[in-house]
Amino acid sequence: MKLIKLSNRLKTLCNLIDYNASVADVGTDHGYLPVYLAQTNRAKSIIASDISAASLETARCFAEKYNVTKDIKFMVTPGLDGITPNDVDTVVIAGVGGETIIEILSNAAWTNTKNTKLILQPQSKVDILCRFLYDNAYNIEEIFSIYDKGKYYTIISCRGMKH
Repeated sequence: MKLIKLSNRLKTLCNLIDYNASVADVGTDHGYLPVYLAQTNRAKSIIASDISAASLETARCFAEKYNVTKDIKFMVTPGLDGITPNDVDTVVIAGVGGETIIEILSNAAWTNTKNTKLILQPQSKVDILCRFLYDNAYNIEEIFSIYDKGKYYTIISCRGMKH
């Protein structure tokens, strides 16, 4: 089986995911990250979600091309609606604005527990997102920038601090 080639940005996000994690890729778009996770057996379960049915269908077709459809649960849903802490222990939200990430996290209070790892890559409003994380007792474990395809991206790895 030929592994898909991830961009530096997506590869960095993948490297932050613990082995054997249960992962939700929120706003999966083309589904590259879930397909790679399935191909490498890095995650024990994978949810690919997107608010757009068309995007999710593109992701499903991409997974089909690499014969990993059975390893990924596909959900058309806004943010984390319909996803619970029983489903995942790691949430990836990448490629959307910081304000959108805030909205998603605000609508899923369960993400603010020590059992949930968040890997966030906001496209904008990084300062506002960091302030939200601080004000709502999320523990930022790592924050750094990477360069990929002519652009800098900020990546935040954090956990909630509530029991």
